[in-house]
Amino acid sequence: MIVAICTHNPRPAYLAETLGALRAQTQPVSDWRLLIIDNASREPLDQTLDLSWHPDARVVREEKLGTAHARHRALREARELKERLVLFVDDDNILANNYIARGLAIAAESPQLGAWGGQLQPRYETPPPEWLNNYKQYLAIWEFDQDREAGQLVSYDDIPPTAGCFIRAEVIEKYLQLVADEPRRLLLGARGSLQLRGEDTDLVLATFDLGLKTGRFTSLALTHIIPDGRLAPAYIANLMHGTLLGTAMLEYIRFKRIPKPSDGLLPRFLQLYRTARLPAHLRTIAFAELRAKREARKLVSDWQKHERRN
Repeated sequence: MIVAICTHNPRPAYLAETLGALRAQTQPVSDWRLLIIDNASREPLDQTLDLSWHPDARVVREEKLGTAHARHRALREARELKERLVLFVDDDNILANNYIARGLAIAAESPQLGAWGGQLQPRYETPPPEWLNNYKQYLAIWEFDQDREAGQLVSYDDIPPTAGCFIRAEVIEKYLQLVADEPRRLLLGARGSLQLRGEDTDLVLATFDLGLKTGRFTSLALTHIIPDGRLAPAYIANLMHGTLLGTAMLEYIRFKRIPKPSDGLLPRFLQLYRTARLPAHLRTIAFAELRAKREARKLVSDWQKHERRN
């Protein structure tokens, strides 16, 4: 098994905690490799990280910026090493000390699962505002009290985020083939300040393509560090914009779903009027949602025109 951390300009203190939690795992380090994908960081990580505590750890540099490119590189590395399982961990995640051991036990107990993850519990640097409760999923906060499995896409809530997600080799191989057939998949995911989403969902959805299941388990728990800046309305608005736009791109690539056309002039005016009357923090987020829907319609329309010409 490989534990893969994809990172771009990480906060040293956060990454140190991430690595410390991996070092403290009950599963012996001799049972898993450690792979860090340095995604075009300003300061090369192979010159700053001390990984001497792990017998099989390395840093691989990926110059193409974006989470999709970084994860794609990690999956290619895993395939080359003929690894049967990859665990993705983000550079601000702190795994419970039994996370790897429990995930490997699930792998042995449940061969029908192609990808599975656990709870992402927040650790806020400062207390969050009450209104944030309606937007937690955009910050990759997922807490639940019941295990769930899914064999098809009914709700995106059934799709574990890649943070803390175990993925089998069959799913990895399927996803790599999907990318080879449709390179636009690598447009998904965050790139610098552009907070697009969708590359992780696309990867996990390859599980269903193979007739396998996804799982989310209460016994798998990690802590997700949430810094102050991510509680700002502007940051949440940026995440919402990127999530909605990325989802529309993903659904067109995967299912040829076309975003709904805009409403007539009067409904659009009323929607803008109601949005403008919201409190400032909610207004910022609501306008980001409207902008994402408008941009998604235009983007998919442009893709369709290009496809018709070719």
